[in-house]
Amino acid sequence: MYDHDLRPDRELKIECRLDSDTEHELHRHDLLEINVLLESEARFRLLDRDYIGKPGDVFLFRPFEPHYNLAAEEGAPIRWIMLLFSPSIARLIPQGDRLLYPFYTSRSSPLIKAHSEHARRIQTAAAAALEEQEQALPGWEAKRFLHFVDILVSAYRHSLEAAEESTPGQEIKVETGVVSAVEYMIRNVTEDIDMRQLIDGYKRGKTYFYTDFKRTVGVTPNQFIHRMRMQIAMHLLQTTGKTVTDIAFDCGYHSVHYFNKHFKQYRSVSPSEYRSRYQRSM
Repeated sequence: MYDHDLRPDRELKIECRLDSDTEHELHRHDLLEINVLLESEARFRLLDRDYIGKPGDVFLFRPFEPHYNLAAEEGAPIRWIMLLFSPSIARLIPQGDRLLYPFYTSRSSPLIKAHSEHARRIQTAAAAALEEQEQALPGWEAKRFLHFVDILVSAYRHSLEAAEESTPGQEIKVETGVVSAVEYMIRNVTEDIDMRQLIDGYKRGKTYFYTDFKRTVGVTPNQFIHRMRMQIAMHLLQTTGKTVTDIAFDCGYHSVHYFNKHFKQYRSVSPSEYRSRYQRSM
């Protein structure tokens, strides 16, 4: 696994990709990513599972989530449209922070199946955005951005519907302040995060902050931070020879005991045992 420094021009990058790899090292970055599969079956590979994608499927990769797109079969290259963008782009859209909800919640699957109305709309908008970019006619950047907003709205609506299906009768309300707090946590995931600062910035008090955060994201603020750190730790255990102590500190923990405790809660084994099992499976 490697960290990818993918800085899109002007906060947004759209391109059509072609790849025939059936195995590849995972990478991660702090950008948000949407992939629209156009040709052949793919494996959307994450840390601990693969999703099988078919043409027309849409996949959302969350920030710092180690991943890679792989061809499902040799000799059948996959072609897809990739959108990479910075969370800051949401500030250009009315209530845009809410549209980032699909990338932060654990309530819905990151895979949007091709038969979904939302997947079809995303594919149409992605193709139109790419066409505007390639033709580069006067005003193309504005037109591309409008198609991009359509993509975010469709992904957002899909996630809300999926979340409501998983918790019938419970309407999911996305608080802009919660999404801003999540962005801060992502940017500072391996640093000491001042929860009091986030609560004060929310301006509704501690109880409302924790309640609204869990309702929006699906986990508590602390669980969200630990989940992000565990993703980083798992990859360091898989891909480096660093000691467990060094990995604990790299992930933002000041106590190895505390790190071990959370890792075992997350993976049901100790970090050392996780590394050993991974190495035996290779």
